[in-house]
Amino acid sequence: MTLRYVGKGVRRVDGADKVTGQAMFVSDITVPRMLHARVVRAGVPHARIISLDTTEAEGMPGVRKVVTGQGCGILFGTCLWDQPPIAVDRVRHAGEPVAVVLAMTEHQADQAARKVKVEYDPLPFQLDPVEAARPGAPLIHERNGSYRRVEYIVRSEAGTNIFHHYKLRKGDAAAGFAAADVILEEHFEFPLSSHCSLEPHGAICRFTQGGDIDMWASNQAPFVVRDVLADMFKIPVTRIRVRVPYLGGGFGGKSDVSIEPLVAYAASQVPGWAVKLVLTRKEAITSSLIGRGMMGRMKIGARKDGAFVALEAEMYFADGAYGDTSWPVVTVAGHNCTGPYEFPSCKVDSYGVYTNSPPVGAFRGYGHPEGQFMLGRMIDLLARKLGIPQGDLMRRNFLCEGRRNGLGQEIKRSHGDLFACLDKVEAAMAGTPLPPEDDRYLYGRGMAAMAKSPKMAANAASTAYLQISNDGSVFVNLAGIEMGQGCQTAFTQIAAEALKVPIERIRMYREVDTQFTPWEWQTVASMQTYRGGRAILQACEKAVELLRLNASLVFDCPVDEVEYDGDACFRKGMPANRLPVASLARGYMFGNGLTVGQPVQATGTYRVNGITEPDPETGMGNAAGSWTFGVQAADVRIEKATGRIDVLHFASCFDPGRVLNPVTIRGQVAGGVVQGLGAALMEKLEFGPDGVIRNANFGPYRIPTIDDMPGKLTIEFVETPNPEGPWSAKPIGEHPIVAVAPTILNAIGNATGTEFTRMPVRAADVLDALRRKEGV
Repeated sequence: MTLRYVGKGVRRVDGADKVTGQAMFVSDITVPRMLHARVVRAGVPHARIISLDTTEAEGMPGVRKVVTGQGCGILFGTCLWDQPPIAVDRVRHAGEPVAVVLAMTEHQADQAARKVKVEYDPLPFQLDPVEAARPGAPLIHERNGSYRRVEYIVRSEAGTNIFHHYKLRKGDAAAGFAAADVILEEHFEFPLSSHCSLEPHGAICRFTQGGDIDMWASNQAPFVVRDVLADMFKIPVTRIRVRVPYLGGGFGGKSDVSIEPLVAYAASQVPGWAVKLVLTRKEAITSSLIGRGMMGRMKIGARKDGAFVALEAEMYFADGAYGDTSWPVVTVAGHNCTGPYEFPSCKVDSYGVYTNSPPVGAFRGYGHPEGQFMLGRMIDLLARKLGIPQGDLMRRNFLCEGRRNGLGQEIKRSHGDLFACLDKVEAAMAGTPLPPEDDRYLYGRGMAAMAKSPKMAANAASTAYLQISNDGSVFVNLAGIEMGQGCQTAFTQIAAEALKVPIERIRMYREVDTQFTPWEWQTVASMQTYRGGRAILQACEKAVELLRLNASLVFDCPVDEVEYDGDACFRKGMPANRLPVASLARGYMFGNGLTVGQPVQATGTYRVNGITEPDPETGMGNAAGSWTFGVQAADVRIEKATGRIDVLHFASCFDPGRVLNPVTIRGQVAGGVVQGLGAALMEKLEFGPDGVIRNANFGPYRIPTIDDMPGKLTIEFVETPNPEGPWSAKPIGEHPIVAVAPTILNAIGNATGTEFTRMPVRAADVLDALRRKEGV
C-alpha cells in the first residue's frame, strides 16, 4: 500500500506559531481582575511552624490578600492523599509554600512577600533514602500508613518513611544463584535532578462567585488536574474547566499536579479574582517536581556460557516530602529493571521513601533509566568477568519470541527485534574505528540495550472527535498536549492518511480545554501517537462510514455499494457519478431543499485492553501493553591531564514498529541522547549541610549545550510490523534516554580501567581516578 503522509518528513504543524512568537503559553495570558501571586517558601528542610506573621505584608501597597495554611484541612492526591496545598503547621522541604501574597502587580507581590515573618522549630531532616528507610529513622510523616490511599497499588509501611514498597518475585532466585557459575554484585547511585523545561510551571485560577473553577495550567494532564480540584473542593467536575495552551517542554515534570492545588487554594480565598503564578527558574527546581534520586544494589548470576540464571535488586528512591507523584515510578523501576533480557528468576524490592527534598515525579523514562542504569553497567562488567564479548552476552539473553520478561509476559515477534538493533549499532561503530591511546588522550567504547513499556492506569484511554466541514476540510480535537514532541504533527499525518485528503485540509485544535475536548487520561508514557493515533483512526473510519451512508441515501442503494476515495463517494463501477465530500458533510441537500443523511462527525476511543496492576505479592501480571526495544553505543575521548570527557560518536537504533515521521523521530532520539548525556556527565541537585539546594539555577546547575553534543550522531531504526499502533507505530519519545548513562559509563570504564557506578561522572572524578591509578 502506497502511503502519502505516513513515513514522510512532514513539516511540523506548530512550527510557524512557535518561531514567530504567536504560540500562546500560560505566561502570555492575562484575564480581567487578575492578581499576581508570590510564594513565601520555607527555606528550611524540616520544621514546625511556631509563628507566621503576615500583618506588615497585608498592609503593603496593592496587596489584596495573604493566604496561609491556617485552617486548611485539605490533602490532595490521586492514589495517595498525603500533601496539603500549602503548609499548615509543619514544613517538610525547603521549597514548600508557607504563604502566598496576592497583589495587583508582580512587583507589589514580591515586595510584600519579603515582609512575611515565619518562626520555625527545626526538626531532623533526611536526604539519603537508605538512611531514611532504616527502622528508627526520624519520621517525616507520622501518619504514613493511615493516609487515604488506593491500598491495592500503594503499599505503605506504617511507622517508617517507606510510603510504597513494590516487590517482584519471579521463580526461585535463591536456587538460581545457587546454580550460577558466576555471581556479580554492585552498588549504584542515580542522583536527583531537575527537568529544566524551557517554560517554568505556571497556572491561573479563578473561583467564580457562583462557585465554579476556571483554570489555565502548563500541565500535561488537564483532566487529572480537574479531578484533583473536584476532590479538593468537593464540587462536581462539570463545574471545573481546565485549559492548557502550548507547553514549553515537560519531560514528565508537568505530567502530575504540582502548583495547581496551591494556586487553586489561593484563588478560593478571593472569589471573583483570578490568581496567576508563574514560577521562577529557582522555584521550578526547588518547589515543583524533580526526578530520579535512586540508590541501589544489583546482583546477577550467570552460567559459564553466559546464560543468566538469576537477578536480585534493591532500589531506594529519595522521593521527597510527598509520595503521590512518585509511587508509580518506584513500581515501574522495579518491574522494568530486568530490561531487555530474560531472567528465569528475579527478586526485586523497590522502595519509595519520604525524604526532606522536593517531591519526585515523572521524568523522561519513568523509572526505566534508574533500574536499567544498574543493569546496563552490570552486563558490561559481567561480560568482562566471563571473558565473553558484550554483544554475544547480550544476544545470548535478549528477550525474543517465546521468552518471558520480568512481569512474566510472553514476548512475541511483533514486540520488536533487539538482534537487528544490535547488528545496526555494531555496524555503525565498526565504521568508525576507536583510536588507540596516545600521549594526551584515552579512548573507550561502551554499549547498552534497553526496553521500555509505558506505565499507565489500567483504564487509561484516548478519545478523538472529528468533524468534516461543509468545504471538505477536517477538524480534529484530541487532548494530546503538544509540548514540543510533535504529537499534533503526527495526529495530522494520521488523519490525512486515513481520510485520504490533503494534509493542509486537516486542522488540529491547538488548545486543550476540558469543557470541549474529549477525555484523555494524560499525555505521558510516550503514548500519544500510539494510543491517540488509534483513536483518530477509529474516528476517521466512522466518518468515512457516515459519508458512505449519506451517499447511499442519495444513490438509493445499499451502503456497501458505495465507495470513497478521499474526494468523493460513488457507486461501485460508476466512478463518474460522484458526490463530493463537501456535499455530504452535513447531509445531502437536493435542489428543492430536501436533506437526507446526517452531519459527519464522529468520535474514536482507544484503550490498551487487558492491562492490570501488578499482583501485590509477586509483582507480576499484565502490567505493560507495549514494548519498544533499542541498543546504544558510544565512543569517548578522555584528556589525561584534565579528565575532560568528549563523546566522539553516539549510535542509537530503536525498533518503533513504524517510523511515522523521519524528521521528528530523529529529533526525539537526538534530544533524548543529549538529555541522557546531561544525567551521565553533569546534572545533580546539590544539597548544602543545611538541607537546602545549592545549585538552584542555570549556571551552577549545568545542562548540556551545543558544545556538549557528540561529534557524530548515528540514528537508525528497525521497523517490525505489529498490530498495536497506527500503521505499526509504537512509543518512542522517552526511550532514547534510557540506556545513555550505562552506555557512557561503560565507555569511560573501557577507557580508564576504572568502574564508575555513581552519576554524574565529571572531569574531576575521572582525573581523581587516573591519579589514583598512577599512585599520585
